[in-house]
Amino acid sequence: MVIRDAAGNIVPFGKVHKELIADFLFGTAPEWLEFVGTPSFEPLPDRGTLTVTTAATVGASAEIKLKNLIDSTKVTAIAITFEGLQFNGNIGISVQVGIKAIDSKAGITFFQNVNQKYGVVRAYKADGTYTDYQQNMVFFTTNGVAGDEAQNRKNLTVLLCTGSQFSAGFERPSVWLGADDQYGGVAADLSGGLFQHGNLQCIAKLTTSLAEAKYLKCSKVKVDIWSN
Repeated sequence: MVIRDAAGNIVPFGKVHKELIADFLFGTAPEWLEFVGTPSFEPLPDRGTLTVTTAATVGASAEIKLKNLIDSTKVTAIAITFEGLQFNGNIGISVQVGIKAIDSKAGITFFQNVNQKYGVVRAYKADGTYTDYQQNMVFFTTNGVAGDEAQNRKNLTVLLCTGSQFSAGFERPSVWLGADDQYGGVAADLSGGLFQHGNLQCIAKLTTSLAEAKYLKCSKVKVDIWSN
């Protein structure tokens, strides 16, 4: 995925690129990750996966998230990637992968409730409201039918460009989505004051609306941060 200026020239995400990778091959998680829910691992000789399970309570969540926050005014782009992201069916859950403030008053998230036909990119505002941008890309490929394999998003990336790659006065914040089984690209153009800066957290979150334990699973978590 690349971004271009008005003349069609490629604009780099930033001069400095830093990367965090967790692959769970040895049954542990790095110190920069934290969880809500119960984590479990399938280390070598298995595939090296992480599963986080909710409590069997309505409104309970399973979360995988970056422990530290990122000041979006200090970076040019942030990306979070989950490989092998999978849910145990699509009954009674909502899912989001985001780069957002803890209080949901800044940043963005890619969100879908299982009852919704489309996923949305949600851009949060400082007053707690938000704007949704409908996407063709979805988390749930078999709407209303339970099943593991139908929910498998092998490589899902959510990329937030903060706009700082561009000259002052010409900032162009945007959100990009990419997955290996669905079309990806520009998901939302947040220029013109539609992006709210803040201290943002990279997070994947599943919430259950049933009194049943639900889980999210992945084989790798990767966080990329670009700056100048």
